[in-house]
Amino acid sequence: MNDYSINGWDNEYARLARAASQLRTISPHNNNNNNNNSAQQKQDQATSIQTGLNRLDTQLHNLESSMTVSCVEAGRRRGLLDGLRGQLSELTGGSSGGGGIGRPPAGGGQSATAAALRHQDELIDDLAIGVGRLKTQTHMIHDESKAHVHLLHEMDNNVDLANQGLEDETRRAMRLREEKSVWRLHLVIVGLSVLLFLLILMGLS
Repeated sequence: MNDYSINGWDNEYARLARAASQLRTISPHNNNNNNNNSAQQKQDQATSIQTGLNRLDTQLHNLESSMTVSCVEAGRRRGLLDGLRGQLSELTGGSSGGGGIGRPPAGGGQSATAAALRHQDELIDDLAIGVGRLKTQTHMIHDESKAHVHLLHEMDNNVDLANQGLEDETRRAMRLREEKSVWRLHLVIVGLSVLLFLLILMGLS
């Protein structure tokens, strides 16, 4: 069994729950011949729903045996099935044709419904715990995001300072290069001046 089987189980349970809710719209107190027709229609639909519940019970047992679902989850789903059986028993008067349509006895409808409600309460509690954990994790992620943003701002400032320092060093190097070139020019001028002076002296002599 895989996740697809679990999804199929959930979809089938939802379909049966909708079908059970539709039984409320079938009234057995109509006049004339409609009374028998409504009762027969209600019985047929209830029998179909019960067959589907038994099939879901078998599938749930297979899922639990293959360890596709945990024991806790299987118990919760089994409680939902019992609750739906209880509702079905209440809607059909607990039995039909002497054979009964629900797995539990007629007097166990309320207890099955109470068990289903308890399972739903446990599910809500688990959901509340999960929401609380999610809220805590959200706050942690928010704090980490703020820290990352602050770190990025510091990195931007450091990069700006590094760029400014690099530009200053570049300008300083250019000034040194210019000053060195000027000194070389001065030395060349002095050398040429001395050479010219010597040539003049030699020409006079």
